[in-house]
Amino acid sequence: MGRTGFEGKQHPFASMKVSAFFSALCGVGLLLALNAASVECARHTSYTPQTLFVFGDSFADTGNLPPTKGNFEMSRQWKAPYGMSNRVDGSGRRQQHATGRFSDFMVQSDFIAKMLGLPQSPPTYLSTPDLHCDPSGMNFAFYGAGMFRFPGEMMMMSVSEQVDVFESMIKDGTISHNHVTHSVALLAVSGTDYNRFNVSGFSSATDCIEKETTEIIAITQRLQNLGVKKILVNNLQPLGCTPFWCRPTLYHECDEFGNVIAFVHNKKLKHKLPRNKGIFIVDMYTAFNNIIADHGSKSYKQFEAGRKPCCEGYGPRVYCGEQHPDTDYLFYLCKDPSKRFFWDDTHPTHAGWEAVMKQLEEPIKEFLGVV
Repeated sequence: MGRTGFEGKQHPFASMKVSAFFSALCGVGLLLALNAASVECARHTSYTPQTLFVFGDSFADTGNLPPTKGNFEMSRQWKAPYGMSNRVDGSGRRQQHATGRFSDFMVQSDFIAKMLGLPQSPPTYLSTPDLHCDPSGMNFAFYGAGMFRFPGEMMMMSVSEQVDVFESMIKDGTISHNHVTHSVALLAVSGTDYNRFNVSGFSSATDCIEKETTEIIAITQRLQNLGVKKILVNNLQPLGCTPFWCRPTLYHECDEFGNVIAFVHNKKLKHKLPRNKGIFIVDMYTAFNNIIADHGSKSYKQFEAGRKPCCEGYGPRVYCGEQHPDTDYLFYLCKDPSKRFFWDDTHPTHAGWEAVMKQLEEPIKEFLGVV
């Protein structure tokens, strides 16, 4: 049987003043160009990863948050319109087939898997029988996961807890030594803690950034100590340009405070990561920014609506996929997700992910030694 899920809830974000945050930065140079790159990205052809282990949040989750009966926000990823671009047969017909992914089809972990020659992300922890690990690896990523567990959240696994499970499966022999030594790990954290840090107990945004980046470093060290040779670590996309943050301006302007958080987080992450050959910073900031910034690249004209998501609720508290008990849809859905970069409040469409990962494919493959 598959494993059971967890219980808990998301917390809303409460806005803060940009001026207060700037004063807390204590002189951090915001004009420095952010160019997150690998800590060391020389090609090592003697090592070719064959297995993928995935940790993080909904940027990489492929179904660890279990479906529930009824129409609930926490299980919307198992129902239409999620998965609407998924082709499930060989006829070429497009069928709506939700798979637990927060997208109209694939997410980041699927694109990383494809770089390794896999058809999609490895099976989820939730769907994997006890005492078994697929040869392709395992996906532990969990919707809503942050680096820390917050009050009232019992359903999601924090990233640290995901690594706890990974470690226990190594110790009991479910995940073999060969699995680990020939693996690459993806650590996909997209800013969940910052979306809700007003209720986290952190004394300030800078305190949150300090603790967040320190915990990411601790996770990478744990994975290396467990034998993982190659680790991909996302930096943060420009948070203020996501629909979640820029809705108050009707998506016309990015939220300055959100982007400052991402900038400082990325600067500290790059500074703190140990300089060795086993860690690569996946530059989500630049890849996203090239597409959705106010003066983004003209190469991405396919995304006709800028930062406006393909699927959004009719009100601020209404989510993509929500329905009235009488079956009335309470959300707007675009006609063609391939022409939108964002799928919902925070997640790219399949086409959006494709555009992001195409920019990152060459440096990632070089780091992994994959031809």
